[in-house]
Amino acid sequence: MGLDSSDPRPTGIALRPAYEAIRTWLQANASYLASHPPRDAYRDFRPQIEKSLPLIEVLPPSDSLSEVEIRTIMSEVIMGKLEWAYHQSDGKYKIAAYAHAALDHAGLSVILTDEEKRALRETGSQILPMLSRHIVGE
Repeated sequence: MGLDSSDPRPTGIALRPAYEAIRTWLQANASYLASHPPRDAYRDFRPQIEKSLPLIEVLPPSDSLSEVEIRTIMSEVIMGKLEWAYHQSDGKYKIAAYAHAALDHAGLSVILTDEEKRALRETGSQILPMLSRHIVGE
């Protein structure tokens, strides 16, 4: 389920500050949530959280990543390994609100183009091995 129209979104947020908000929340909360997973009426999020921990642990500061790497993390939140955090909140906004707002502000799609996927693979990104294959291709 996507964001509700009543969910607040940060306005005018750029990719890097949105990524930092997401990264900060994930790194502060994911380990705890792996042992105390959020539940909804349909599933236990523990398996998804545990699978995402290797990626979360190595997420570097935004100044160490290219724009396409940051966009890929936004895609992971919206439709990949980090989707379990979609409706989690840092007290201001839901994690997905940061991702959607930053992509919208930049006029970018959540889906990477084939050229962007190729560039991501060719640059040898340190996070590439931990990303969802349906997002980065291969």
